[in-house]
Amino acid sequence: MVSAEEKLRRHRAFWAGETGNKPLVIVRIGDLFLSRRFEAMLPLLERGHEITPEQIVVEDFLTDYERMFLEAEAVNQDGFFAAEPCTGLPWMEAIFGARIVGETVSVITRPVIGEPGDIKGIEDKERNQWYQKYLEFSEKLTSFAKGRFPVCQPILRGVTDTVGALMGQSEMAYALMDEPEKVKAAFFRVAEALRMLIRDQYKVTTSFLGGRSIGFYHIWAPGRVIWYQEDLASLMSPAHYQEYLYQTSCRIVEDYEYSLVHLHPASFLHLDGILQVANLKAVQLNKDLTGPSVEEMLPQCRAVLEGGKNLVLGMGPFTKGDIDAIYEELPHERTALNILADSVEEANELIEYIDSKDWECEILHK
Repeated sequence: MVSAEEKLRRHRAFWAGETGNKPLVIVRIGDLFLSRRFEAMLPLLERGHEITPEQIVVEDFLTDYERMFLEAEAVNQDGFFAAEPCTGLPWMEAIFGARIVGETVSVITRPVIGEPGDIKGIEDKERNQWYQKYLEFSEKLTSFAKGRFPVCQPILRGVTDTVGALMGQSEMAYALMDEPEKVKAAFFRVAEALRMLIRDQYKVTTSFLGGRSIGFYHIWAPGRVIWYQEDLASLMSPAHYQEYLYQTSCRIVEDYEYSLVHLHPASFLHLDGILQVANLKAVQLNKDLTGPSVEEMLPQCRAVLEGGKNLVLGMGPFTKGDIDAIYEELPHERTALNILADSVEEANELIEYIDSKDWECEILHK
């Protein structure tokens, strides 16, 4: 197994862009339906059941975290297991007042706002039950971890995703044309709320081995971290990205030494604009189950690396053919693979194949 010291060395090498290293290999065990990873969530997934913060009992989730920690420890990977307040819950949307509803295998939201001007900032966080539940979850997870693993940020929806959830996706798209200034103001309110939430989470969690971890992707960094996503940016043009999302993106990652943005293939049209966010350190290109293959995403992978950002490729299943394409076609430094595997055995078999390659050799890229 990779020692903690070697894991730290590899993560530092990843961020520093040191040559002569294989890509970081980080594994999650389980499927893509995040809510189903938690036995404690299953009773809440009844279709149409509205979930309230009182129904989220943190202690009921701890057995699930212990199981996931032990699974991660059994994989010969570079990643440290990291725990996040239940990733299956849409925390940002809930904090802003969206209705949270079970849907058999996952959780969805119901719009509650008619127009963007009705979206206000988090004015009284002490009385916001979902906000406080998030912090309670973070604090109790930290106590449960006892220094064995870090507690960090889960998926927190970006400004487009949150506004789209609050008022409806189509309605947000129409509002971009009809009330652009109100939409822009709503985007900034969400960005500020995200920053406030992460600041407060830092107050109730602790550092891990002298650093912090990027939640969900489980990449350790020797400093403060934050990450974000903008899935609904896929509804927008590159010009709209520059007008509405460039400034909020810069604001979200401001003051953080290490940062990452999550990007689906449907939003690759915004990659050039994203690469202009100066303080952004890494771009995660998602390997969607029904999306392009690793080989088909090689141009975007190269663009990220040539744009001076670190590349995180995944979260999804990888084949040996995917590994071959990465080995033969991409620089090996500043690259991390986020692999989803059905079992510990499957994960270790793929890692053994990765380790069989001579990653220190010089590859002549086409």
